[in-house]
Amino acid sequence: MVLNLINIIEAVIVWIILIPELLFSIHHPNENKCKNKIMNFVEQLGRYSSMILMIMPLGVWEFGFKSTEEMIIYFAANAVLLAVYIGIWVLFFKKQSFAKAMMLAVLPVLVFAFCGIILRHWLLVGSAGIFALGHFYVTVKNHKEA
Repeated sequence: MVLNLINIIEAVIVWIILIPELLFSIHHPNENKCKNKIMNFVEQLGRYSSMILMIMPLGVWEFGFKSTEEMIIYFAANAVLLAVYIGIWVLFFKKQSFAKAMMLAVLPVLVFAFCGIILRHWLLVGSAGIFALGHFYVTVKNHKEA
């Protein structure tokens, strides 16, 4: 396992995803109304394993790109996805809605899955799938209970 500049970039991406979530949880403690403990566990398992795998190339010898085009696509797609994510958070802080909540559920999953695919980090892709399953379920349940 070789660490390189991509690990630092991936860590920054994780922090960009985490900061608005942390701010929201400070202002809205105990927002999780989903009572299904298994799905709450699946969500957290997928979330934390995705974040760890974004930074650590477990199962991959070294993060890297096969071409310059892949690197450009990686940076451009992540920039767009993260900009939209932050923009939706700004709107969500002003007025919550189910559509915004679902966008906030979909975007981090897309970031994790996209990074896993372009870096050929298949454990990250699988982890993003687990996160998607749990996160979508919990988001829908939280909205129905609200």
